Amino acid sequence: MKDIIIIANPSSGKKQAEEYAAKAQSLFEDNQRQADVRITESEEDIVKYVKEASSNKYDTMILLGGDGTVSKAGESLKDEEYRPKIGIIPTGTINNIARGLGIATNIDQAVEDLVNCKEQITDVGMINDKLFLSSISAGSIPETVWEVSKDQKEKFGSLAYFIEGFKSLREEENYSIEMTIDGKEMKVDLTLLVIGLSNSVAGIPNFFNEATYDDGYLYLFGLKKSTLGEKISVMTSLLNDSEALSDEQNKGFVIPFKQGSFKNDHNLNVALDGEKGPCFPFDIKILPAFLTFLVPEN
Repeated sequence: MKDIIIIANPSSGKKQAEEYAAKAQSLFEDNQRQADVRITESEEDIVKYVKEASSNKYDTMILLGGDGTVSKAGESLKDEEYRPKIGIIPTGTINNIARGLGIATNIDQAVEDLVNCKEQITDVGMINDKLFLSSISAGSIPETVWEVSKDQKEKFGSLAYFIEGFKSLREEENYSIEMTIDGKEMKVDLTLLVIGLSNSVAGIPNFFNEATYDDGYLYLFGLKKSTLGEKISVMTSLLNDSEALSDEQNKGFVIPFKQGSFKNDHNLNVALDGEKGPCFPFDIKILPAFLTFLVPEN
C-alpha cells in the first residue's frame, strides 16, 4: 500500500491548484509522510489518476479542485473494490461538498487541517447509474447553474450563479412532477426541485437544517409556483428551520427519504453537483456509508 496521492485540477476555480499541491506535499513530508503529485490536464485525467489511486491502494487521495472535481472522483470510485480515504483542498467556485463536510474553504487552512484530521464515513446519492456527492436540482433556476460559463465563474466567482439565477426568476416555468417517495406516490406542480445530501446546498449553509452526510437520508425541497415575495418567505422559513414550511398552504416543503422515482412530461435535465446531469425520468437512492473523507479534528 502506498501513502498519499495528490490530484490537482489546475483549471478549477481560483486556478491555484499546482501551487497548493506543492505546499501540501511539503507539509506531508514534514510530517514523515510520502505524497505523490498528479496534475490533471483534462477531465479524463481525473478518472485516470483516481483509478491509479485505487489500483495501487493509496491510503489517502487528496483532491485539489471544486465540486466538479470531487464529484468526478467519487463517481470514478463507484465500481472499485478499494476506495482510499479522501481529503479535499477546495479551489473551486462554490465548494459545496467541502462546506457540507465542515472543511475550511480558506485554502491555506484546508491544507493545514489535513495533518490534523479525522475520518468521516459518508453517504452518497445515486441517480440512475451516476453517483452524486452534493445535490441534484431541476427547474429554471438550476438550468442556469450548468449554463454559467468558465469565464463567468472566473470573473464573478459564486456571484455568477446568483446573477443567472436571479434572471431566471422572471422566466420560471411550472413543471408537473410525478414522484414516488419511499413507496408513497404524489403529483405536484413545481418550479424548483432540490435533492441534497447535507445541510449545505449551492454554498448556502443550513439549506437542509437537519441533514448530515452520515444520517442515511436524502432531503427533497419542492417550491411551488409563487411570487417573488412568496419565494422569499419560503426560503426564509427553510433557512430558519421554521415549522411553518410544513404547512400545506405554503409554497414549499421538505421531505427526508431514502429512495424515489421522478417523472415529468418535459425533456428536463437536472443539475448534478453543479454540472448538467441526466434528464427525467430518473430513479434516485441513498448509498449509506460509501466513502470516507478526512475532515478537521475540531
